Amino acid sequence: MGNFRRRMAAALLTAAVAVVALSPLPASGASSNGPDPVVIGDAFVGKTLTTEIGPYTFYGCGGGKGPDFTVYWTRDGFLVAGETGRSYLLQQDDTGARMAAHLTASKTACGGETLHSDETGPVAAPNRANGFTGRSFELLARGSDGSLMLYGRTGAAWDAARTVGWGWNVFNLVLSPGDFNGDGKGDVIARDSAGTLYLYAGDGTGGWKPAQTIGKGWNIFDSIVSPGDFNGDGNNDILAREPGGALYLYPGNGSGGWLARTAVGQGWQVMDTLLTPGDFNGDGKVDVLARDRSGYLYFYGGNGAGGWTRSWLIGVGWNALKAAGAAGDFDNDGFPDVYGVDQQGRLVIYYSDGRTGWRTSQVVGNGWGGFTAIF
Repeated sequence: MGNFRRRMAAALLTAAVAVVALSPLPASGASSNGPDPVVIGDAFVGKTLTTEIGPYTFYGCGGGKGPDFTVYWTRDGFLVAGETGRSYLLQQDDTGARMAAHLTASKTACGGETLHSDETGPVAAPNRANGFTGRSFELLARGSDGSLMLYGRTGAAWDAARTVGWGWNVFNLVLSPGDFNGDGKGDVIARDSAGTLYLYAGDGTGGWKPAQTIGKGWNIFDSIVSPGDFNGDGNNDILAREPGGALYLYPGNGSGGWLARTAVGQGWQVMDTLLTPGDFNGDGKVDVLARDRSGYLYFYGGNGAGGWTRSWLIGVGWNALKAAGAAGDFDNDGFPDVYGVDQQGRLVIYYSDGRTGWRTSQVVGNGWGGFTAIF
């Protein structure tokens, strides 16, 4: 499938711009075309993709002067006009699209051959792991008085906590879906006792725009979480569980509303906590972790299309934690981590190894036991 997509992109690229010729190098040419380029980076709006190019790609075909090529980017196989750099900053227009990089050698000096990367997965809206002010790990914590505090990090140190809201104790559930309304900034969803669901759109600096009602009757659910883009359309979604164990996917439409819900599971009432770390096993698709009432922690692999692959046990003794969740990559090693609050009120980070396992854990804060919500 990857080769098909690359050749499809090459064909479309040829049709879109005359300088991208796909004729092969002459048999007598002295150059070596090198390996296909590789696109690295997270496919989220606001993130940068980078083209990894072999050191001797098209080397020597320009009369011994070294590489002689141009980098082009495609969105779903069509040329992105004006984008010829090795790096590409993902924009809102890229949401849901698959990106690829193409190296085209000079037609006169190198025969005009083109090498193609594999396409990325669908570019997703910024998820919870992108934080509220653009940092890779931030927590919101609600006090018993209804104050909402933002705990951000700069490098390896916590910033001073700051209050970003009051009166949040009127809500019985709060969570962050990441960017839910398509403006590139992290948002918050809150539910009141009547079951009304509100969207608090973030302003990108830790503050909020006026609340919008985005649903009624959500008090039929005993758990609501946001896995990120669970169905692979580029927009962030919600998973909601009924007390009887039925689990539903509510796909976001990318502008603060919903597409039609689908049932995605039964029997989830045995779990007392659902955690949404994003892509936990490194396959490019978002996953879910679930803790049962005996403290067993399970991994549920997402298939990238609104369903599941397989599940297995990844931890025991997790009932020792008063609360647990996921909010991004704490140590900036490229893998999403999990946090928990133990019985002493300490904040503990469980470092992921990127393959559904753990490297180690570390206490990174004290006094977290008094909050009524951490997300």
